[in-house]
Amino acid sequence: MRTTTGLRTLAVAMLTGATLAVTAAGTFAAAAPPTYAEGHRGGGPIRGTIVSRTPIDVRTAPTTHSAVVDRLSPGSKDRVKCMLRGQSVNGNPYWYWFTGARGWVSAEFVDTGRRSVPACVC
Repeated sequence: MRTTTGLRTLAVAMLTGATLAVTAAGTFAAAAPPTYAEGHRGGGPIRGTIVSRTPIDVRTAPTTHSAVVDRLSPGSKDRVKCMLRGQSVNGNPYWYWFTGARGWVSAEFVDTGRRSVPACVC
């Protein structure tokens, strides 16, 4: 898989805990969807359900400081592709990539039905 300098920079920034906003032509662009970690063999799609009492923001990066690209209502469902460590939210440092919403959601507000979510490879 070929990666661009921008994607490598984004990966390094996210892994070091830095906040990075990606802009294109004056608007925020969602990060490219990550791929599965080595060794993940599937087992069907993992569905995540929003378990917050209020709508949850979907973000361009796994931090509350990044741009909002969508908002999901309580009870909303989407496919969870993978997870990685980001900014801690209520003590939970994990964030999930939602494929339909094309962005990151804090794992603190997502129920995956106790299914194991694979790590992302950026």
